Amino acid sequence: MRKGIDTELFLQVKKQQWIREGEQILLALSGGADSMYLLYFLKELQNHLSFSLRAMHVQHGIRGDEAVEDATFSRQQAELYQVPFLEYTCSVPDYAEENRLGIEEAARTLRYKALKEEALRWQAESGRKTKIALAHHMDDQAETILFHLIRGAGFSGISGMKAEELLSEAGITLLRPLLSLRKEEILKRLEEVGIPYREDSTNRDKSYARNYLRLEILPALEKINAGAVKHLLEAAELFSETEAYFQEKATEWIERYGERKESFTGKCISLSIPQLKKEKALFRREIYKEAIFLLRGNTTEFGKLHYHGIDRLLKRGNGGRLSLPKSVKARVEQKRLLLEKF
Repeated sequence: MRKGIDTELFLQVKKQQWIREGEQILLALSGGADSMYLLYFLKELQNHLSFSLRAMHVQHGIRGDEAVEDATFSRQQAELYQVPFLEYTCSVPDYAEENRLGIEEAARTLRYKALKEEALRWQAESGRKTKIALAHHMDDQAETILFHLIRGAGFSGISGMKAEELLSEAGITLLRPLLSLRKEEILKRLEEVGIPYREDSTNRDKSYARNYLRLEILPALEKINAGAVKHLLEAAELFSETEAYFQEKATEWIERYGERKESFTGKCISLSIPQLKKEKALFRREIYKEAIFLLRGNTTEFGKLHYHGIDRLLKRGNGGRLSLPKSVKARVEQKRLLLEKF
């Protein structure tokens, strides 16, 4: 059994400063191979860096006894590593039905909600910066890029997942330290170190879109070109750079032609319609997106259709109104586009 920290990954975490002295890391622990490897790595990292670590398991209420066994296994492993453990139980089928969502999307929504709420609670309790660590790897990234591409995503979706991503106005950050690793590398390392893990039987169910992409489409692409995953990630990096450029320009535009106001009722960003009309539609959508980010701290649940809807208000003129997700409203008043959050 060859133990010790993954040197390459350690140097990457250190260089990027993903985890700093005194911070708190909440690990999403499913009990699967990826999260078990991240648990092992973070415990090894604590020998080199002082930070607090907790593990949280979200039971989705989908797989009956198998899910209970996953939770028990996760708890046992956390105890073995002397990591405080929390378990959150929810009913994904009920939530999916109530909100007209697919099972995969509902599970992701509830999982992130639970993790965010616990991270916020822990941060408020201690007053220390708290981050959520997720075990997504390179194959997950390629799968995500393809999934977003076939759904007609914009720059943000095709850019893939970020290794470090601000989740909320409260300063909670998502970390994905394993994005530089292939799945096969993780499995090899687990075998070398002798770390057990659980296998989710639903991961082999091809009726789920992401599973089909992972089990059928990605292997087919790699038969055509062995470097398919690598090239997908290179393309995503180009989209990410393009997105960052547009974000920077949109921020500059808002500083020049926008006004930010706050009151006891909420926040408002006012944008000049004459100046907006001088810009290309693509850039206008980036301006709207950046304005919503400034209002909310993220653009979760906002997509292309919402930005198109805001854009149509410019043609409707004075009095035009639009209700958007998360208590955001858009309206036109005196040659200004007002984006408000109550």
